[in-house]
Amino acid sequence: MIERGTSEVLMSGNEAFARGALEAGIGFCASYPGTPSTEITTTLMSLAKIHGVYVEWSTNEKVALEACAGASWGGIAAICPMKSLGLNVASDFLLNLNLSGSGPGGLVIIVCDDPRGHSSSNEQDSRFYSKASYLPQFEPSTCQQAKDVVPVALDISREYQIPVIVRSTTRLSHSRGIVKLEKVPKRKHSAAKDIPDDLYNVPSPHLRHRMLLDKLGDIAIEFSSSPLNSTTKTAGADTLIIATGVAHRYALEAASLFDSMSLEVANLVTSNPLPGTLLKEWLRGKKSVLFVEEVDPFVEEQVLTLCAKDDLSAIQFFGKHDGTVPSHGELNTDIVVDAVARSVGLDVELLGDTTPKTIEKAKALLVPRPPTFCTGCTHRNVYWAIRKIKQRLKDKLVVAGDIGCYSLGVFYEHAMDTMQSMGSGIGTACGLGQLHRFGFESKVIAVAGDSTFYHACIPALINAKHKGADVTFIVMDNATTAMTGFQPHPGSSIQEDGMVQMSLDRIVDAIEPDFFARGNAADIPDAIDLIWDAVQKDGLKALVFDSICRLEEQRLGVAYEDQAKVTVDIDNCWGEKCKICVAQFSCPALEWNEKTDHPVILEHECIRCGACIAVCPHDALKEE
Repeated sequence: MIERGTSEVLMSGNEAFARGALEAGIGFCASYPGTPSTEITTTLMSLAKIHGVYVEWSTNEKVALEACAGASWGGIAAICPMKSLGLNVASDFLLNLNLSGSGPGGLVIIVCDDPRGHSSSNEQDSRFYSKASYLPQFEPSTCQQAKDVVPVALDISREYQIPVIVRSTTRLSHSRGIVKLEKVPKRKHSAAKDIPDDLYNVPSPHLRHRMLLDKLGDIAIEFSSSPLNSTTKTAGADTLIIATGVAHRYALEAASLFDSMSLEVANLVTSNPLPGTLLKEWLRGKKSVLFVEEVDPFVEEQVLTLCAKDDLSAIQFFGKHDGTVPSHGELNTDIVVDAVARSVGLDVELLGDTTPKTIEKAKALLVPRPPTFCTGCTHRNVYWAIRKIKQRLKDKLVVAGDIGCYSLGVFYEHAMDTMQSMGSGIGTACGLGQLHRFGFESKVIAVAGDSTFYHACIPALINAKHKGADVTFIVMDNATTAMTGFQPHPGSSIQEDGMVQMSLDRIVDAIEPDFFARGNAADIPDAIDLIWDAVQKDGLKALVFDSICRLEEQRLGVAYEDQAKVTVDIDNCWGEKCKICVAQFSCPALEWNEKTDHPVILEHECIRCGACIAVCPHDALKEE
């Protein structure tokens, strides 16, 4: 449906961003997959040949942004989507590119934040990057605006030759709405003969900084007349709600429930630089102002600064600073209703019967469902082996990791002890692996996936070898980027035409670890022996496990019905005295039958991998 011409179409926020990029005439897109931003690039990739757009999954977000900058320098309009954590990776380059400039092509960065951390290790508010880098920023609140802001952002980027940031959040990226489409122009992208001069900031970066500040001042004037910003303009309203992003939708709905009151709701889409002239108009005659935004008080602090300068101290402000709006987690209509009630002095409970006492009763009825690996996931096998090693070492083992499917190791009896950013497992292990000189007795294992290995592990692995760190590095190689939808990476077994498959083994071997071996994650006894053998050795040990993703197998049409069923031999089963298969190994295809006091194989779940057979110490699980 995204290929249609002028019409109204139901699409997600991410699809709308992609459509906006096509309507803007984008010619280049580079990205690294990361929820909630992945579908922007996926959508563009599916339409790349039709519209003559080059789209790639880069090794990491910094490389993606650098590639997009190169395209823009060469006169090709570029878009770089990423999630919040990805902007951290790209920030080193971003805070130089802002000064040197992005050239004539135009460069739009779409960063998708994840309030509450649904699929992230934090819930950072990436808007501070627009402030740190002195770059303009848009915050659309609907799928329609998601499409509409991209061409506007690209125009500003071209005019001022600086990157422009568009900020989304999980709820906008993954919600759906009716979007009115414009025609996608037919363009033949043609690169410039030369790139701009002086694409560097030395020897006078302070002068480049001054030039950037001048540009930002001009953009602030433009933003004050931008039609993207709007207000309900309620007659006689003395309370103003200033909202950004998807929180504006919550604010509108909340305000409609106070039909006996006069509330004005403003949608601030251009959140940096602050459109001061427009905001002063909104604030004129108001007695109170409520700020509704996710996650940090980004707009709130800027408006408070503006009001301090213009002596608007008579206005009473409510938001995150006084606790009216929470400074953590996602917002919703209920929360905003409560915030509105507090700001206007009404004693109104949240919508419905949601008092704290009722909420606690409801929580008690919920069945605990901790995150778990998929049925037959070979990552579970590797962590089972690691847990056995921990037992042998009497818990004198630290397992450092990071983000990916294997992050679920932190929920698997704490088989993984640390989880920060991509590549930080082997990085932190470099430090831990030096602590034996200070009396640290634990062995150290670092775990990573294959996509993460290419993304961020190689420099730390080199450091581990160079510094002689005593570390065992384990790569769970399933030859795809499984967590975000099976996007290809340099080591993927399936590559598009023109892409060269890299050998993970050869890269690791070139670093010359003191011990290197490849194992089969489907063979649990062998995995236990291999890891045990490695941790006993000194120096840098590298293990690569073949770890097929079962979802990828199903996607490629593997038929599990051709394999032997797993059955339960009740005569050998120890029942409640054991329960290792269900309570410890925890494959979703195994369920405990309270009546028979034995495990049951759920045939509709079981993929017949046979991993549980190796786990049972009593030979009660067998192939049929």
